[in-house]
Amino acid sequence: MAVFEYEGLDGRGKAVRGIVDAEGTRAARLKLKRQGVFATRVTEAQQTEKAAGRSRLGLLGRGIGVRDLSLITRQVATLLGAGLPLVAALGSLLEQVDAERTRRILSQVREGVNEGKAFHEVLSAHERSFPPIYRNMVRAGEASGTLPLVLGRLADFLEESVAFRQKLQAALVYPILMGIVGTGILWFLMVSVVPRVTQIFVDQQRALPAPTRILLAVSATMQEYGWLLLPIGLVLLFALRRYGRSAKGRLVLHGMVLRAPALGRFTRVVAVSRFSKTLGTLLSSGVPLLSALDISRAVLGNAVLERAVERVRDEVREGRSLHDALRATGQFPAAMCQMVGVGEESGAVDELLLKISEAFEAQVGAAVATLTSLLEPLMILAMGLAVGFVVLAILLPIFEMSQMIG
Repeated sequence: MAVFEYEGLDGRGKAVRGIVDAEGTRAARLKLKRQGVFATRVTEAQQTEKAAGRSRLGLLGRGIGVRDLSLITRQVATLLGAGLPLVAALGSLLEQVDAERTRRILSQVREGVNEGKAFHEVLSAHERSFPPIYRNMVRAGEASGTLPLVLGRLADFLEESVAFRQKLQAALVYPILMGIVGTGILWFLMVSVVPRVTQIFVDQQRALPAPTRILLAVSATMQEYGWLLLPIGLVLLFALRRYGRSAKGRLVLHGMVLRAPALGRFTRVVAVSRFSKTLGTLLSSGVPLLSALDISRAVLGNAVLERAVERVRDEVREGRSLHDALRATGQFPAAMCQMVGVGEESGAVDELLLKISEAFEAQVGAAVATLTSLLEPLMILAMGLAVGFVVLAILLPIFEMSQMIG
């Protein structure tokens, strides 16, 4: 059977659209007719998926989001744990999904499994929705006969990833909003308020204090050339992103990030936490170490650390222990390398890696809280200094004029 997308009219003449399973286009139309739907368009979903994959900007080209994927994985794990077959579990889940894109992908996955394909093979046809860690863990779960357990671990992993992302976003909302509002206020002052207030000083043709001259020069520059800031900024951003996508550019920029005083430590802790959790989850699900290192490398998000993991993989392949290879790179904390060594000796590397991840996640939470607590007063201080400079530059000539009059 194939999956078809349709558009049509129901018995009341209301426009409807959705997904239907059938042997062919004609069978799909007959099935819809029995359901009381007059189909005006019936298209095989697989064809639509391929066309969408060629369009990077199209809505259909996107896969299932991480939050939705975590919910789906949790529900499938629960249904499998209750004894339902995989096809039945996917069919039951499909009835509860409202998003058309998710319904289409799940329908194709269910049909593939129903045709006798392995679950991980069907997921490989939807790389946008199911990342490599997901597909490899599912493959390991199928091979070991522990698919419900593996899906449960995957659900835990995805839920923790979503929670961490939400925590980080929530912590950055206030500083970003305050920066935008503060920049807008300063722009309004420099372009609209300052020229009107200081015009009286210019008309008197008196020698002005240095702060006032600086303020007038900045205000005049912003009035005359301020409109160029946006296009110049966009061009610089485009050039920086293009350079950052090249192999050399990624290494240079990511190396600068790691060497930054506060940002570097924060970036490294976040990356090590992700790496440890991903590697530990993969190993505990039965994925071989070399494959797990390849998959975990992608979650680091830093070219310097990714290259370090490549060296670790190569050295482990040649017979070196994991903790020695990690220590030799100089990119991973000594405490992590020691705990990995203990895990190798005790045969519980996966458990130790997950504990390492928990420890570093606690550090990340503390770092986010510290960064947020520092950003707010620093931004308030910066705004206060900027506004104070504007007020001082305006008041100084007024004080001089009042002294001359007195």
